[in-house]
Amino acid sequence: MNLISIFILINTLLATGIAVTAFSLLLYVVRYNWSSPVARAFAFILAGTMIVFTGDTVLPRVTSIDAAEGWLRFQWIGIALAPAAYLHFADEVLRTTNAVSLRRRRGVYLGYAYAVVFAVAALFTDRLVQSGGSTSLIAPRLAPGAAYPWVFPTFVAYFAAAVGFGFRNIVIARQRCLTPTSQRRMTYLLLSSTVPSLGVFPYLLIAGQMGGEIGPLLWLVLIAGNATIGVMLVVMAYSVAYFGVLAPDRVVKRRLVRFLLRGPVTAGAVVTAILIFTRLETLLNLPNETLMIGAVVITVVVFAVLRGSLQPLIDLLVFRQDRNELEYIEQIGERLLTTTDLQQFLENVLTSVCDLLRAQSAFIASRDRDDRWEMLAVIGALPPAENLLSELRAGAPATGLTAGPYRADGFECWPLYARGNGDLIGALAITAGSALPELGDDELAQINRLIRQAVVALDDRRLQEEVFAAVEQILPEIDVIQRQRGAPRYVDSPPQPALEETLGADPEFIANVKDALSHFWGGPKLTTSPLLRMAVVDRATNAHNGNTSKALRAVLGDAIEQLRPDGPRSLTAAEWVLYNILELRFLQGERVRDIARKLAMSESDLYRKQRVAVEAVARVLAQMEQRVTLQGDKPGAGDSLSV
Repeated sequence: MNLISIFILINTLLATGIAVTAFSLLLYVVRYNWSSPVARAFAFILAGTMIVFTGDTVLPRVTSIDAAEGWLRFQWIGIALAPAAYLHFADEVLRTTNAVSLRRRRGVYLGYAYAVVFAVAALFTDRLVQSGGSTSLIAPRLAPGAAYPWVFPTFVAYFAAAVGFGFRNIVIARQRCLTPTSQRRMTYLLLSSTVPSLGVFPYLLIAGQMGGEIGPLLWLVLIAGNATIGVMLVVMAYSVAYFGVLAPDRVVKRRLVRFLLRGPVTAGAVVTAILIFTRLETLLNLPNETLMIGAVVITVVVFAVLRGSLQPLIDLLVFRQDRNELEYIEQIGERLLTTTDLQQFLENVLTSVCDLLRAQSAFIASRDRDDRWEMLAVIGALPPAENLLSELRAGAPATGLTAGPYRADGFECWPLYARGNGDLIGALAITAGSALPELGDDELAQINRLIRQAVVALDDRRLQEEVFAAVEQILPEIDVIQRQRGAPRYVDSPPQPALEETLGADPEFIANVKDALSHFWGGPKLTTSPLLRMAVVDRATNAHNGNTSKALRAVLGDAIEQLRPDGPRSLTAAEWVLYNILELRFLQGERVRDIARKLAMSESDLYRKQRVAVEAVARVLAQMEQRVTLQGDKPGAGDSLSV
């Protein structure tokens, strides 16, 4: 391979990496940021970049000048789209700072219209570009259209004007930022956003008009330019990832970094390995297909290992300030016991107890703070244990193994008491047959240890549930904090409401919603509810002949329906849990036990999820109230409840 061939290979690798990165980031935007207008405009930039560099990836592999011309014309779809997309992107960025202009928006529409015209002219006519720029397959290129010499300069003027106005808009947007964080992100965006748009311009087409072939110096310039485009594309994606996202910065950053490592970096490495391995066909005397398979397998496996090994180092570099806290959060997540974890552990405890005591069946039940009992682990076929649980509710004797368990309802039972306050938290029982076998000191010590393990597990589970309940209570406040944190401050931005003024996070408001739902079909908690004073209820009253109770019931029902997921209803899918609880518990008025059986969950789990569901209804009501308050009008009878 000579020097030019090496330069072509490097440039092809860079072009492939840019195309793969643009495609990957396009999927990332669709998956995580599609609700943001800035991200949707960025998707057009990514689409144009992907088209142009896909052509650059394919061109070195074509075998005829006619095929090369087809791909060169295909690239003009992205070349024509790039300036309009950049102008659109800059306008959306400026609009986020509350600077809205109808004239700018019309300019965006005009830019896309020009893009369509120039793309059609390049694809199907010779007015904009024509063949004959170069007959060499080393660096094929088109030439400006000769029949209409004014068309290509018009395109250049359109390109320069769109990029220039777009750059100006982002500069203005940066000047309107008030917080250091928003200024820093806007600076990243300003420096990185123009590079992809300028990088797709067909510079070789102009260079070809100056005569001569592309030399090593120009190849170095192209390689440096493509490398810069790839880096700036990632920087631009990093800045855009925060628009319209309420998650903390660290979550967005980690999500993007891991996506880049698993997506474009791995894909780029695979493509690089394929291009390098396939050039060893003659040296290794192996068919091309074998080399490609080997390159893909080796690269994917090696990168999976490297990614796992380097992830702690990457996290250390990216999250230096919060490293200790993040490690602690990860450790908590790994060590928390799920219901399945607890059941498996208790089943192991029961199995050991049955082996030592020669029992055929046994169970461990837990007791919550509302004196409800739940079977957590069962071994063998059990006879009914309702009488035993009733005796435990009435007051279990404080027994120890050395004194022997107490016999009740056909069971040998050991009550389990919390380590701190001595509350009854559960029971371990085996079916009583003949007298318990004689146990030695070692066996008694093993039984005592197993019972202590069961106590520790149930005690930890109770503490864990308290932690979960506390977290669920503060989730609405956390949502408000994230919303306020994720809202950058700009010139002329409206003042943000104080945290305590946020209706959806008010505990009293949530309690009022729960009370009204509990008397949904009639009762004092509905007819005298403070929610009757809400503007959204007042607005709905006209549609219900002045009956405020019916209006409140309709508003609550509408709020519940807004939580209904799309698609057919399911009693087991996770996304349907909250809606199913609300609909079955409050709209249909079914008993908790029956609902828990239908939804395949414990009653305690149902109560926890019901609290989350009620808070979700409260947030929807707060949003409805805010919309009506901002509208400031009241519809007449027959108007829709959906506000």
